[in-house]
Amino acid sequence: MSDFHLNEAVIADQVRTQRFHVFRDRWAGAARSSPLGITLIGWIIYLATGWQRAVVWVALMVAFELGVVWISHRHRSSQGNEEHAQPWARALILSTLVSGLVWGSSVWFVWSEAHFLLYVLNLSVLVGVSGIAMMIASPVRSTTVLFSMGLLLPPLVQIGWTENAIGSQIFASWLVMFVVQVTYARELKRELVQQLDATARKEALVGLLTVARTDLQDAMTQLNRLVTVDQLTGAYTRRYIFEQLDRHAACRKRHGTPVSIVMLDLDHFKRVNDRYGHPVGDKALRTAALAVTGQLRDGDMLARMGGEEFLVVLPMTDKAGAVLLAERLRQTLSETTLQAGGDTLALPASFGVAELQPDEDIAAWYQRVDAALYQAKAQGRNALVGAA
Repeated sequence: MSDFHLNEAVIADQVRTQRFHVFRDRWAGAARSSPLGITLIGWIIYLATGWQRAVVWVALMVAFELGVVWISHRHRSSQGNEEHAQPWARALILSTLVSGLVWGSSVWFVWSEAHFLLYVLNLSVLVGVSGIAMMIASPVRSTTVLFSMGLLLPPLVQIGWTENAIGSQIFASWLVMFVVQVTYARELKRELVQQLDATARKEALVGLLTVARTDLQDAMTQLNRLVTVDQLTGAYTRRYIFEQLDRHAACRKRHGTPVSIVMLDLDHFKRVNDRYGHPVGDKALRTAALAVTGQLRDGDMLARMGGEEFLVVLPMTDKAGAVLLAERLRQTLSETTLQAGGDTLALPASFGVAELQPDEDIAAWYQRVDAALYQAKAQGRNALVGAA
């Protein structure tokens, strides 16, 4: 029986993995959509300092973003191989720091005392880039911190390096922005974790239910086999065969199709158990059942009624046909032997045959074949009698 409990460690690991995959896909998507921001800042640099610096910075950014897309692709293609995926995962995390540094470096390209408004405009664009990056990188906490550190460092160094009239105000504003965005990114991460956790639990529950359904089906199959098949001989059980007798009797009444039964009882079977023990007796029952089954046609059914007594159901067979088959079975069992303790045991049996009569119920039918069997035993055993 399966253990139907959610594995919390596995779920937590799945959530961590999915969080990183969300970050990876978002980060690669942002790299592919970055040309708009790159173009805007490149235009600002061009207006402030000329096309040479603009080209250098744009080329630097394009090369970096292409690198992010490539690293993301390598990580995705390495899924399933933890050893190969780990270096690419670390490279993706490190790329957030580098991304912040490259974007933030634009302030050095655009700085000019004569174009202070363009400098402020560049900072405004970086604020927007920072906000977008925070949302994109929020699934992995370390990436938001790394990007913020990378983005803040160039402007802060630039403020300290140059004489900037509003440097302290810019410094304070960017620190506030950093705190707000990191806090917001943490909330986004929490919401994502809840969603991924719910999805992982749902998938785990579906898996458990699938296993439970399979186990239930296996149990039902086993139970059905226990109810319908005798575990010793492989023949059908008494309960199941009576259900089949009801079905054939209904068919006989509705369509008039003949159906007969043959009851057989192994002769002197008690002597086998008393002399050789029950294991040999069980083997004798299995051997007899196998010998009988080998003579039956498709659709015929053998059932063990109890002890050494068996019943054969013969659909679409009248009394004459049933007698012929029963005689063949009698001859087969009279020639069947079993080795036990150096002795050769014969397995003869007595037979009774009865065809279901019109409007006859199951009890009367069974009583007639039972009476025919006892008559065969009274005649000296290893005999066959057809019921009147």
